[in-house]
Amino acid sequence: MSFQDILNKIEQEAQRRQNAILQNARLEAEKILEKAKIEINQERERLIQQRTKESQLIVQRMLAEAKLKGRSIIGKIKSEAYQKVKSEVAAAFSKKISQSPKKWYTKIILNHSTSKDEEILMAPNEANTLGEKFINQLNQENKTSFRYGGVTQEIESGLLLKKGGMILNLSLNSLLEEAFRQNESQISQMLFKGTEK
Repeated sequence: MSFQDILNKIEQEAQRRQNAILQNARLEAEKILEKAKIEINQERERLIQQRTKESQLIVQRMLAEAKLKGRSIIGKIKSEAYQKVKSEVAAAFSKKISQSPKKWYTKIILNHSTSKDEEILMAPNEANTLGEKFINQLNQENKTSFRYGGVTQEIESGLLLKKGGMILNLSLNSLLEEAFRQNESQISQMLFKGTEK
């Protein structure tokens, strides 16, 4: 074999090895690239699921906050409506009492007295309009033994019945609170019929 043939053979062998190395390198690069694509797709799916879950949690939290704020607003509106009704009833009640205070207070005292001989203390306004004369007339007409205890500054309007250490508050505010407490559910149903709780 000639030198040129040997060189050609060496060159062909080197070319064949070079092609084999390049082919192996291409195959290896393709495998790495394919593996990288799979890993990228898996990571993308994982990130999408993670972000979706996080977004769902954010949306749920925002909805819960909105619902809570809505309930708070509804609660505030209900409370304001209830207070408005209470103040309007108090005004109507005061007006009704002022039209015939003797009749009204006679009824209140007789309905709330247990022994019919308590001491009666009056708020300043009632003391001015009714006073001891009213108590004497009440006793005479109803065969009772109430005593006039004078003026009390403890209440704005109304009376206090006192016997021993016990005091029964018959102030306008106390009577209204009791009436509202007894009728609270009925008042709420009438005011808020058709609204969600």
